Amino acid sequence: MTLNDALASLALITAVRVFAPDMRHLTRRLLRAGVRVGAAALVEDHRTAAPQYEARTPAAWDEEVSP
Repeated sequence: MTLNDALASLALITAVRVFAPDMRHLTRRLLRAGVRVGAAALVEDHRTAAPQYEARTPAAWDEEVSP
């Protein structure tokens, strides 16, 4: 192992140690945002996908005429 290899590995280890907490925070923040977006999409799909039934009373059934 040359001195350049040792310094490169030391620089890599230092970069990981310095930036790992920030990357973990960013990853968790993105995952939380994704969960919020996904939950909102599920709620919105559930609201729009509900079938629309017309209100019919027994009096309205009598008005229908079969062919």
